[in-house]
Amino acid sequence: MGDALAQAGTAAASVLALILSLANLYLQRRDRSPRLRIRVRYEYRARTPEGPPGERRPPPRIHDDSQEGLYLLLGAFLREHRLAYPEGSPVVRFSLSNEGQREIFLDAIRIVFRTRGGRLRRRETLVLDPASDRVLPLDLAEGVANVLEREDGPPPVRLAPGDSAGYKFELIRLANTLKREGHAGNVRLALEVADRLGHTHRRSFDVNTDLWAYPEDH
Repeated sequence: MGDALAQAGTAAASVLALILSLANLYLQRRDRSPRLRIRVRYEYRARTPEGPPGERRPPPRIHDDSQEGLYLLLGAFLREHRLAYPEGSPVVRFSLSNEGQREIFLDAIRIVFRTRGGRLRRRETLVLDPASDRVLPLDLAEGVANVLEREDGPPPVRLAPGDSAGYKFELIRLANTLKREGHAGNVRLALEVADRLGHTHRRSFDVNTDLWAYPEDH
């Protein structure tokens, strides 16, 4: 019986060593793999006040984790600062941060969403082009609607460990585009970020056309 216990103890030790080895290997591989974190929040910033540059103050702003929360805060904010809507820019803002141990080279950033479909329509993946105010099927958007190719100046495609980059999109513009293309209500979209190693990172967000769509002739 002593031999059996010894053999069982040896087997258990071997299994434990294997588990620890696999866990260590997993942690090492995870540390070497890209770790891109995407944060999102909704923000409203008043227009920059006029006046001499030395006397200008930073424009007031509010933000919230949800578009509904921002919209509820907006009325009191406009009254407090005596602003008329939309005397400012309601935006959805994204922060991309490299939380891994290796550099990340961004290759493309796009806004994508899927249609609901129905009995006579299949679900379809679409790409929203915020610069051209249009919606494209995914198979027609290759090389198009890439935010990195439309930014002014050199795009921040390289993120060293600990670095971050920010992007923002006007909610009124997104909502008007969606509504004009026949996608009304609270539309679930995603910021899709592709790196040069072929990894895709996504962060979902919502744009409610009932809240943000605004007549373009105003």
